[in-house]
Amino acid sequence: MSEETLLGRQRSRAGGEKAAPVQYTARDFQLEVLSRLAEMQSVAESLDESWDVKLEAVKDQRLVKFDSRALVALIAIALSITGYVIQEARNTARQDSEIETTKTRVMHLEQIAATNTEARIRTEVQLVELREGQTEIKTLIQAQAVASKKVAPRQ
Repeated sequence: MSEETLLGRQRSRAGGEKAAPVQYTARDFQLEVLSRLAEMQSVAESLDESWDVKLEAVKDQRLVKFDSRALVALIAIALSITGYVIQEARNTARQDSEIETTKTRVMHLEQIAATNTEARIRTEVQLVELREGQTEIKTLIQAQAVASKKVAPRQ
């Protein structure tokens, strides 16, 4: 029952003659329950509205945190990829430099080998000429020795 109904009944009793006792009927109980339900519903609606506002605020904060975290993660990934690309470029440049150095060394060694081959061939030709010269000298010495032996007994 509402307070107004109870107060009205008590005033009517106190105001004068004895009033007939008012009975608390099922209809009064239903009205009281309905009024309490209406109060509960209004409280629930206000709580629901405040909950929705707080929930939206929390979602916004999480979204902002997620966005900043995602941004930081993306930046970290981009820096990692950039680091790998730079390292790969350095490795490629170093490898290219080593390849060019090796090509230069090979070319120089080929020149040395060609020069050595030419020198070796010249040396072999000179050795053959020296051997032929030695053979000629031996032949001349032997011919002179034979001639001197022939001449020696005549003396």
